[in-house]
Amino acid sequence: MKFSHLLLFAAGVPLLASAQTERPMPAAADANALVTPLQYQSVFADYVKAKEAPQSPDKVWVRANRAVLGQDVEASAPSGQPTSSASEKTAKPEPMHGKHEHKGAHQ
Repeated sequence: MKFSHLLLFAAGVPLLASAQTERPMPAAADANALVTPLQYQSVFADYVKAKEAPQSPDKVWVRANRAVLGQDVEASAPSGQPTSSASEKTAKPEPMHGKHEHKGAHQ
């Protein structure tokens, strides 16, 4: 019996909604027409400042790159700068033009 009452109530709610009186739209040319005021809320109203990172991203990347290369991560200087540059630790490639000759190519 209670389920049938619930079904009747659910079917009757839309009928009640359609029975409400409609408000006439104000005339567009009427300067004194009552309209609801606009409500503005800034998108930044709920902004929460992010926490500062313990290290700057460049120093984090330097540490990560050193870890990938297998270098001592703790050996960097206190300022975050490496004690020796990575270019010093890698061998510099020699120019190829010192090893062979271009016969007839340069005139």
